Amino acid sequence: MNTARKCVVLVSATLLLAACASSGSAGLAGKSTISNDETYMEAVEAAAKPAGVRVVWVNPPKQRKDD
Repeated sequence: MNTARKCVVLVSATLLLAACASSGSAGLAGKSTISNDETYMEAVEAAAKPAGVRVVWVNPPKQRKDD
């Protein structure tokens, strides 16, 4: 009986937490867009070009624009 009660409490708590996580309230934080920082990338590539260095962006720099 005690084990069944623990199981019911655990399952109900899990379902409650899952319902809270999918409520969509995280959208209240505001919207932002993340894109490549093209001006910084162009500046680095322009500085590297006279030295004969070829730049390959593995993880390009990002900039965040808040709406």
